[in-house]
Amino acid sequence: MQQDTPDQQVDGAAEELRVRILDSLGLSLATKRKEAVDAKAASGIENEWTGDEEFYQGYDDANRHEFENTASKPSTTGGTKEPVSRKTGSTIFPNITQPYVDAVAARVGDMLLPTDDRNYALEHTKIPDMLEGPPEVEQAAPNMDPSGAQVPEPVLSAIEKAKQEFTRYKAEAARRADKAEDRIDDWLQECQYHAELRKVIDETTKLGSGVIKGPVPVKRKTSVWQKGKDGISALVMVEEIKPASFRVDPWNLFPAPGCGESIHNGSHIFERDALTEKKLEDLIGLPGYIESQIEACIKEGPKSRTANSRNIGERDAKDLYDVWYFHGSISTEELMAAGCDCGPEEGRKRSYPAMLTMVNDRVIRASLNPLDSGEFPYDVIPWKRRPGMPWGMGLARQLRTPQRIVVGAARQLMNNAGLAGGPQLVIRRSVQPENGVWEVAPLKMWVEDDDATGNASAPVSAVTIPMMLAELTALVQLGMKMAEDTTGMPMLMQGQQGSAPDTVGGMTILNNNANSVLRRIARLFDSCVTEPHIRRYYAWLMEYGEDEDEKGDFNIVARGSTALVERDLQSQEMVNVLNLCLNPAFKKNPAKAMDEYLKSRRFDPAAFDYTEEELKQMQSQQAPPDPRLEVAKMAAKSKEDALMASTQVRMEELKIQNENDDLDRALLEKEITGRLASEVDALKAKLALKTMELQVQQSENQLARAQADDHVVAGHRMGAFNQERKQIARTTVEPAGKAPPGESFAL
Repeated sequence: MQQDTPDQQVDGAAEELRVRILDSLGLSLATKRKEAVDAKAASGIENEWTGDEEFYQGYDDANRHEFENTASKPSTTGGTKEPVSRKTGSTIFPNITQPYVDAVAARVGDMLLPTDDRNYALEHTKIPDMLEGPPEVEQAAPNMDPSGAQVPEPVLSAIEKAKQEFTRYKAEAARRADKAEDRIDDWLQECQYHAELRKVIDETTKLGSGVIKGPVPVKRKTSVWQKGKDGISALVMVEEIKPASFRVDPWNLFPAPGCGESIHNGSHIFERDALTEKKLEDLIGLPGYIESQIEACIKEGPKSRTANSRNIGERDAKDLYDVWYFHGSISTEELMAAGCDCGPEEGRKRSYPAMLTMVNDRVIRASLNPLDSGEFPYDVIPWKRRPGMPWGMGLARQLRTPQRIVVGAARQLMNNAGLAGGPQLVIRRSVQPENGVWEVAPLKMWVEDDDATGNASAPVSAVTIPMMLAELTALVQLGMKMAEDTTGMPMLMQGQQGSAPDTVGGMTILNNNANSVLRRIARLFDSCVTEPHIRRYYAWLMEYGEDEDEKGDFNIVARGSTALVERDLQSQEMVNVLNLCLNPAFKKNPAKAMDEYLKSRRFDPAAFDYTEEELKQMQSQQAPPDPRLEVAKMAAKSKEDALMASTQVRMEELKIQNENDDLDRALLEKEITGRLASEVDALKAKLALKTMELQVQQSENQLARAQADDHVVAGHRMGAFNQERKQIARTTVEPAGKAPPGESFAL
């Protein structure tokens, strides 16, 4: 009998020890896995997800028998099929849950995952640390006088030089951040990141929880044309290891018990998948997989699968193996037994964050976590947070009560319609059908028995069941209205007016209220998915990136709740903003405003840009006028036209005023002329009378002088004559003018 050599004995003992370590590791992981699965089941979240799935599909206990052979029907807890009891009456299910969930998921996806922009950005820190340090302004001017005295010219030059150098330093950091952002964006596009995230958003809206996994290393093959030494180009297949992201079904994720509201607070996490025996055999020979463990799994065959298998087509498959992916800390000894290289013995740690693959409680592969931080490659987003657990409450759960109201009222409406579809017949017992068949038919003959007592009532009478259409329809409308109030999502999001007031202001207010709910979802998405997920891609770039020019000290900025959502809400104001930017006084760029306007309308601004040929043709021709100058000219001409118009109106007003003044002046002159003529005539009359009096007096005076020397006249006659002469001399003429009212001048 051949005996083993000492080396073979050592190798056999080492292999036996290795197998024992792997078996012990498998049993330890199986225990942790059972604890995680039991903790998730005990939380009751899977039962709620089952109910949410049923209401989303549109069935309950009344119509469950109609979905017995439906492929999309979710499985029940325990994997056993219970007999379905069929109930009488209507089983219709007016589904308002599915359109609500689909409409809101589409709305959130449009806002958070635009086709023309990123939902994240990389920005350098204020003082980037990964570049050669910038010069300090204080060091450049150490002799600056703090008292405020004039600084020497050389010191000022040093300060300006330091400022310019610091500006160049920040510009270099910004350039590297742009390159890093382009590299991460290239990785995300290759793994169809947006398509995976839309699946996550759909599940988050429906179940309340969505899971995205990444970055994980995947092998990608690309075809490139390379020129050989002979100068001939050939198509070459290139294999590269690149990071990728995938959506994970929340039914298949099992965090550690006691992790709270974040899966990253737990010490480990499990993910479940399934493999056929053919796929399991294909893993033999691949780097990192333990061939002996895979062969042992195939020899054992697939064990009983875990309850609540979610994937369609896997529940009834008999040759499927449950595959479990473990993420957590594993001891160095166990990792080395699984074939994992932990580095030189001197620098080894007691444990490392690792990723293990298990089938049938056997470890078939082990590897270190690709990120030094050891962070789990999973992100869970809740629609509405639940205290103490990472899973959220979805829209389907919020719609549970309104959905039951609508279903109950609609079924009663159908039942009532069935009863009211025809009259109820009341037949006296003494009446018999002539043909012996008890059924209602047209022109049927009924015969009364001979021994029937006389009765004045009709032998056959009809009773009509009232149709409660208005009352039951009001209950359906109540459920629809409650759905809007419960979710905060108006029917406007589905393209229907719903209960929104039929006014522009009312609809705007209602839409803004719905957008406030979407803002909350966007903020949750930023904090739970975008920021941590892109941060891990940034860490991957720092560790495995080959281009040093893409590395730097960057911050991850999630833009879902700021730039994207707000831009969507501000789209209605972009037209006014664009018009304001045409005014040069505001110093805003109209071209950038036009780009933002096109983005708000879901257009690609680059599609409207000039081509290089068009630009060259425009440059060769006369330069077009500056639009800002044209706007200024138009504004000046408008002001000039307005001034001319106002001046013309003023001139017309003055002309009319002058004409009125001329007319008033003519009338006044005419009135004055009439008055003067009458006064002149009166003066002429008075003057003539005065002249006559003076002539008479003169004649008398002449006569008196002629007779003065004649002493013939007696004394008494002379006295009378003198008395009369004095009386005439005292006569006076009244002054010109008008007499007082009611009186006249007397001579």
